[in-house]
Amino acid sequence: MEWNKFEQIERAVAENPGRVACFIATPYHHPIFTDNAMPEKDYWQKVRKLCTDKGIVLAIDDVRCGFRLDMAGSDHYFGFKADLMCFCKALANGWNVSALCGIDALKDAASSVMYTGSYWLSAVPFAAAIACLTKLKRINGPEYMLNLGKKLTDGLRDIGRSHGFDLAISGAPSLWYMRIANDDSLMLHQEWVAECVRRGAFFANHHNLFINCAMTEEDIKYTHEIADDAFKAVKKRHPELG
Repeated sequence: MEWNKFEQIERAVAENPGRVACFIATPYHHPIFTDNAMPEKDYWQKVRKLCTDKGIVLAIDDVRCGFRLDMAGSDHYFGFKADLMCFCKALANGWNVSALCGIDALKDAASSVMYTGSYWLSAVPFAAAIACLTKLKRINGPEYMLNLGKKLTDGLRDIGRSHGFDLAISGAPSLWYMRIANDDSLMLHQEWVAECVRRGAFFANHHNLFINCAMTEEDIKYTHEIADDAFKAVKKRHPELG
């Protein structure tokens, strides 16, 4: 099903009465190799109502953008409540721990499933998770990353435009995707990324990009300077771009 196409979800449920147990998706569309997409107005509210009416569990994969939008979870940011949410990468600042959070009504079902616990006695990741979440809450990490990400992406877009490049940026400012839209092959974008890497700004050439709370205004300024030099280098190599 295509992202943001609620009617496709509605049709799939109607065509499979009583056979859909769960609907799982990321809170917004953040794949690699393609532009990201935010949910359209009332999209999640429609999905939530459909799932509630049909007895379908609504699960959100918040592994990648968990705590980048809202400490309460990305469902809270978009104004709905998921039945299940999974977290991992940002939960303990990189330590090997994950979590599945859910509503009380699902506790009996969850407890009926047998699963092993090879790392249950690994206390360090749990301590790291507590420390990470405590600090993120104290400094309002999501707001910090969203604000800093907006400054970074707005600046990159403006710098690219000043050199004649259309830098398409999509997604949330704290977790976004970008590409030079002048060339659909992404080869031009890879050239620019390589020039940035040579100068010390490590962008991915096809993957999403993540802001973190360790970054500062000075880092953003430095990155903008590198991006400017990199655009100049690419422009010099491609006089056909005008």
